Amino acid sequence: ATPTEAPTVVDPTAAEPTAVKPTAGVPVAPKAEPTVSEPSVSWQKPRMVPPERTEIHRFDISAGGEPRYVASGEVPGRLLNQYSLSEHEGHLRVATTTSSPRQSESAVHVLDANTLTETGQVGGLGKGERIYAVRFIGPVGYVVTFRQVDPLYTLDLRDPAAPKVTGELKITGYSAYLHPAGEGRLIGVGQEATEQGRRVGAQISLFDVSDPAAPRRLAQLIRKKSDTEAEWDPHAFLYWPKTGLAVLPLVSERSDGASDALVLNISREGVRETGKVAHPRGKAAAKAFAPVDGSIRRALVIGDTLWTLSAAGLAAHDAATLTDQAWIPFQ
Repeated sequence: ATPTEAPTVVDPTAAEPTAVKPTAGVPVAPKAEPTVSEPSVSWQKPRMVPPERTEIHRFDISAGGEPRYVASGEVPGRLLNQYSLSEHEGHLRVATTTSSPRQSESAVHVLDANTLTETGQVGGLGKGERIYAVRFIGPVGYVVTFRQVDPLYTLDLRDPAAPKVTGELKITGYSAYLHPAGEGRLIGVGQEATEQGRRVGAQISLFDVSDPAAPRRLAQLIRKKSDTEAEWDPHAFLYWPKTGLAVLPLVSERSDGASDALVLNISREGVRETGKVAHPRGKAAAKAFAPVDGSIRRALVIGDTLWTLSAAGLAAHDAATLTDQAWIPFQ
């Protein structure tokens, strides 16, 4: 019903509008309450989150000049880092993790390198987990997933149309970076953890992967309550195959935040600590408002000398004995 009210007339000389009184003897309808309409409710399904996808584009830069577009493709899930992609004999191998509200799992997709169409794939890796490390070496792939334990998967990728899992090693902790160490050997850098998945400290592992069906860990070195930059930046890790020298920067929870470099010898049989390298921390720098970070970030071998780099300077040590040879401060 439409409400009936006395008409309102605006008097320009009055400060406020005045209402016209009803004519005598003419009944006036009672004021009706305005009708309130029911709100229009639109029942909709919950908004669905689109599945994760990674787009891949190929360009030809061999001729110089402007890049030439070749092809595009996509795979389900997301990549971890640059090691998640590898081209081999005309095929691109792509390792991804797909997450959903119910579960996450990982897979390796094999694409034709020229058309980026999928040739084959192997999935179901680490259900409920995500990828922590990937490495492709020729026709073989290695994938580490982790949540509470660390399955190291070995993959046979010789047939692009039918890639398959050939072996699996379940151990505590995880490797965040995998590095080839000669025929049948693989180095893992990451964290040791309890059976419940609680991290306890940095670890370096040596794996025997000579039998793809039965990968095993030959040796493990753990430094509790420590972290290493090599977990997320492989440039921080040095491995010198000629002598088996390996260098790994470590930051301890008990330190002042600066890192020393752990020096190792990695042979086909095991991992052995040979010493540590540290950079000088001057008194002036320690008292400064913003002291120079003495954490070792990089290491390299030139001739018979091990060089290490920090924001404070360069240090030179004998690569065999770790004897001090020189210190070059940056300021």
